[in-house]
Amino acid sequence: MTGGARAFARPLPGDGLVAQEGELSLVCAAPDAGTAPLVDALLTALQEVAEAGGDGTELVRRAARALAGRAGARPPACAVAGPSGRSGLAVLVSGEAAARVMLADGDEVRVGGGPREPSERTVEGPVASLELTLGGAGRAEPRLRLASGVVRGGGLRRAVRRPAAASAPPAPPAQSAPPAPPAPSSPSAPRPVAPARPTTAEPAPPLPPTPVDGVSAAGTEEPSRERVSLIRRHPKRRPGGPQVLGVNCKNEHFNDPRAHYCAVCGISMLQLTLSPFHGPRPPLGVLLLDDGQAVPLEDDHLIGRRPDRAPEVAEGRAHPLRMTDAEESISRRHVLVRLEEWQVNVVDLGSANGTAVRAPGAADFVRLPPDTPVELAPGATVRVGLTRTFRFESNRKV
Repeated sequence: MTGGARAFARPLPGDGLVAQEGELSLVCAAPDAGTAPLVDALLTALQEVAEAGGDGTELVRRAARALAGRAGARPPACAVAGPSGRSGLAVLVSGEAAARVMLADGDEVRVGGGPREPSERTVEGPVASLELTLGGAGRAEPRLRLASGVVRGGGLRRAVRRPAAASAPPAPPAQSAPPAPPAPSSPSAPRPVAPARPTTAEPAPPLPPTPVDGVSAAGTEEPSRERVSLIRRHPKRRPGGPQVLGVNCKNEHFNDPRAHYCAVCGISMLQLTLSPFHGPRPPLGVLLLDDGQAVPLEDDHLIGRRPDRAPEVAEGRAHPLRMTDAEESISRRHVLVRLEEWQVNVVDLGSANGTAVRAPGAADFVRLPPDTPVELAPGATVRVGLTRTFRFESNRKV
């Protein structure tokens, strides 16, 4: 298991029990006199597997063993799930419970309990999100989060943290070229032999940034990523952005003409005599996704469930940024983050479940009217659909 302390689930309303420990999940019907020992055994298995660092395969095995002791009885409604292998998910479903697994490519896998015995399945990943439900479960409240413990509920929804791709094996040491045959020389004047110089392997070119996924395909949840600086240029970025009108501080850092302080060195620009000129625009900040990913803002980004099919992406006017959620509330082409000169705007593209913005320091989100650009201030949070969010951060404040 990885990242268990950071994983959380959103309980669904209902009369059963919902339990979460790290990346291991359990839902079951409320115990009665006949099922109380079984429910206690399942909760104990969840806790012990989590404490031992076990995965979903071990949890499913323990749950199946507990359920096997009730042969001949009506299958109780319960379901357990947890990570299996590098990117898969092990699931067990019994009775009237159900599981729905959303894959990173947009497909889904449903698992229902068998009429006489539990159903076990290992879903090959990468997996984006998981939903375990009992009969009559309500809709998720996006403000609820359960990282560890047991609460009353009818099910749960959670994103699944996909591990980082395996690092490539180290390159074998570079071999020196075989020595050339000795050139003929006079016996009286032997040619001195220069000492061999070690050959250094030429570094591989940097990889392009990984496409961002919503929970992700995205985001996922998820891989560890390189820390992104808001000041220094990211090593994978292109040399310069589009030409915009700006000014230099006395240390020749290019800035927004409205800036009071240099975004790079912090020096005051109020006492300088500024001469505006056109130069390549630096990154305007980053989008910090709720799954931990950081996306540098150099160009427009189109966010959605299938952004690669949007005309803005096909025509090269925006980069795709894929986001998905368990509620399937994100449209294929949902929202556009558009850069205009030194300004960052967000535009809802007529999505079904809308886009909302919470200004820095504000308590509530405000839903955006469709097709209307709204400027983002540094620190603003944007909600995409019902539950997914990202925050805009920048040190280029005016």
